[in-house]
Amino acid sequence: MRYYIVTGEHSGDIHGADLITEIKKIDHQAHFWSCGGPLMQKAMGAPCMVNATEMAYMGLDFLKKFYKLWKLLEYCKQSLIEYRPNVVILIDYSGFNMRLASFAQHNGFQIYYYIPPKIWAHGAKRIERIKRDIQKVFSTLPFEAAYYREHGFLNTYYVGNPLVKKVSSHIINPLFKKENALDQRPIIALLPGSRIDEVRRILPIITAGAAHFTSYQLIVAGLSHLPKGLYQTFNATNIKVVFDQTYDLLAAAQVGIIASGTASLEAALFNLPQIVVYKTSPLTHFIYKRITTIDCISLVNLLVGKIVVPELIQHELTPQNLRKTLTMVLHETCNQQLSIYHHIRNILGKEEAPLQTAKSIVESIKTHISVNHKKGTDA
Repeated sequence: MRYYIVTGEHSGDIHGADLITEIKKIDHQAHFWSCGGPLMQKAMGAPCMVNATEMAYMGLDFLKKFYKLWKLLEYCKQSLIEYRPNVVILIDYSGFNMRLASFAQHNGFQIYYYIPPKIWAHGAKRIERIKRDIQKVFSTLPFEAAYYREHGFLNTYYVGNPLVKKVSSHIINPLFKKENALDQRPIIALLPGSRIDEVRRILPIITAGAAHFTSYQLIVAGLSHLPKGLYQTFNATNIKVVFDQTYDLLAAAQVGIIASGTASLEAALFNLPQIVVYKTSPLTHFIYKRITTIDCISLVNLLVGKIVVPELIQHELTPQNLRKTLTMVLHETCNQQLSIYHHIRNILGKEEAPLQTAKSIVESIKTHISVNHKKGTDA
């Protein structure tokens, strides 16, 4: 069968690669057209037709890339008509993907959404578009699946969270410190995000705030798909960068300072006390505050419905505030976070999201093909 998969940015590439791997185990004749990154390309054993790294942006920074994104969207539409897949699978990246979904629905394609639009954060206005254009939603957050169903989209399924298995199956490198020339001081892990603009805005502030803790070594989780020059923004001698070893860093650290996103949940699954931070452009933040309906942004806090992990967002993210909050976490609230992490594992359960999603997609396509074939025979 033919699968047309579209995502954007680094996290979507990770989830897309895992889903492709599971689909191939079930459907040995699977063929893919994809917009993705290097991990999806490796999973398919074939090139992605669109490079998702070209599509990464932060907030209103998409205006800088508007023409490029519009051209990519038009290319995806044309390719969809030419490829004629059995199913369109959209992964995260809702601004782009919902526009593509509208086109795909108009042209009669089956459309499934894995890691759907976060309507619970921005209000349920978009639910009508989702009802119109999407046949099934596969959610990786239990409260999100419940929200969709409560607002009338009943074909929503909680399939488990992919990070649970990814973290539990990670084999920790026992030589992590030695191979990276780290000393024996405890580690503060700094995760400034996976987008260029995130790192530019966040990394200088968190290194300035944490550099005061000289009895610790500060280790930045670098990503090799970003320009290395992004990580050369500090002079403190107790700061180092390690590339593409985030899980080993989270496992070795005593505390983390983490840009909001999936990394905060990964830190929780590694039992790492943390502070969640975020900073975007003033205009983006101004608009965000007027459209959002939630009081916190960390996935840990959203899952338990209260503030457990401290959040320093926008103007609150200063070196002084970070220093004060980090002192509090290290000496006062560390155990409180650790006790909540056990509860989060129970909430997420043990279902393997890529496997469950792949099974449901393949079975749904077969049923759809069978029904259409029967209709054609009866006619």
